[in-house]
Amino acid sequence: MTEHLYRDDKLKIDYFPNHTDDHLVYILDGNSGEELSYILPRGILDELARTPRGGIEDKLQWSFQQLLFALKKEKITLDGFHVAICQAFMEEEKRFAKFKEENNHLIKG
Repeated sequence: MTEHLYRDDKLKIDYFPNHTDDHLVYILDGNSGEELSYILPRGILDELARTPRGGIEDKLQWSFQQLLFALKKEKITLDGFHVAICQAFMEEEKRFAKFKEENNHLIKG
């Protein structure tokens, strides 16, 4: 198993199993200790990472109300979540660049 795109004590971001176009955000429920997961469909990690500071709440309110509720319930700040999203996106970009470099001989054109 590869390392997560992002991980801290309350939050984890990774690829959706067997489908690397989508992502999962895991939030640790402080009461039950259970990891609650939320799907970020294709392109959303990129979109959220490129969202200007302070614009994350508007994006989440539109389509990801349950995720927004869980962040607030677990006292994960929106700025902290945005930083996590940006770090996960940067890690994904780094891995993709490494993959391209290692497989350059397979890429035509």
